[in-house]
Amino acid sequence: MAKPAEFEKLPFIIAGGGLVGLCCAINLRRAGHEVVLIDPGDIKRAASYGNNGQFAVGDIVPLAVPGIVLKVPGYLLDPLGPLAIRWRDLPRLVPWLLRFTAESRRERMEAISAGLAAMCNLIHFDYEPMLKAAAAEHLLDHTECIKLFETREQFDLEERKYGHLRERAGAQYELLDDKALHALEPEIAPQFRFGAIMKGRKFIRNLAKLIDAFAELLRREGGSVVAGEVADFERADGKVVAVRLNDGRRLPAAGVVVAAGAWSKRLCAMLGDKVPLECERGYHVMLPRGGIKLGRSLTIPSRGFGIVPMEEGIRLAGTVELARLDSPPNFERADRLIANARVILPNLKYDGAERWMGNRPSLPDSLPVIDRASRVSNVYYAFGHGHRGVSFAPTTGRLLAGLVAGRPSNFDMRPYRLNRL
Repeated sequence: MAKPAEFEKLPFIIAGGGLVGLCCAINLRRAGHEVVLIDPGDIKRAASYGNNGQFAVGDIVPLAVPGIVLKVPGYLLDPLGPLAIRWRDLPRLVPWLLRFTAESRRERMEAISAGLAAMCNLIHFDYEPMLKAAAAEHLLDHTECIKLFETREQFDLEERKYGHLRERAGAQYELLDDKALHALEPEIAPQFRFGAIMKGRKFIRNLAKLIDAFAELLRREGGSVVAGEVADFERADGKVVAVRLNDGRRLPAAGVVVAAGAWSKRLCAMLGDKVPLECERGYHVMLPRGGIKLGRSLTIPSRGFGIVPMEEGIRLAGTVELARLDSPPNFERADRLIANARVILPNLKYDGAERWMGNRPSLPDSLPVIDRASRVSNVYYAFGHGHRGVSFAPTTGRLLAGLVAGRPSNFDMRPYRLNRL
């Protein structure tokens, strides 16, 4: 049945001002919809802002892996470890943790990895035209990432566990012995004697500029950005007909996309969907005067973080802390990043260090939701990307626009359906 002409003029409302929300808005606008993106206004609140900027090519190992349940006591006991769980938040996190441990079965890990690989394989395909349209190609650094190990044996151990998953995803490495590693990056401490260049692992040099560039692209192509936060939804006949903001404004809507990252759980509950979304909090330290030359980004599996040379300085970013959305930050975790970086890059300077904490939206299986709402016919979901939101944002936006249009696709959307949760 055709929609009334006046309804066609109403906008899609996108709740969420990070990269996922922006990419959904841009793709819907290009599909011919009027679009209004609701932006909370604080760019530092977006998990996109604090990401380490690396494209997650080959990053297809989920957080829940076989044997993870045996490590949970250690996560509780070490609040500064690569993965930590807040004691005070444990009662709230128990349902999520039970789902998380269920996802750690080997057959689930294999299936989840396939879903992550499908998204990883489209990163460059979807990013490159958007960067060009936004005149932001200069923000993409084409140097590749080194995965850093103290010994070849450490690398081989990791490959025995997960190498078959990465191979299926097309991940390729160039292996570096001690001499080759230090010839490329002489600042690395001598105790690190083996590296693997992760082919295709490019990164964004300034995420704040990327967010601004995509917001400007949306405006230039006819979309609108409105400052505010979604407070409620008005429904009639099984649809959302208007969105109310926290300042009382009412925005009539043709449809809604919930792409609010860690804040999506509250909005889904308003729409009748209970989702097991919690915060996989990340920390970073920006060193504006690092004092060294680092030609490539580094990722250090044994310590769970990365070191990335960005426009603003050298960023130390990573680790996982499971906690409630409203829990105060534990900036001792950021200080631990500095301590770990000192071991790897002894000449790195730390004066002027800027610390940040952000709430990544995490689902127990490490896969995002890209789907329709279950109880409201004109609402769509795009959230739960964990630490891969920057990498998956353009692909998510394109797939979401296809769902709204009802276009048939040869891309398997089943891994990202809401009803899997």
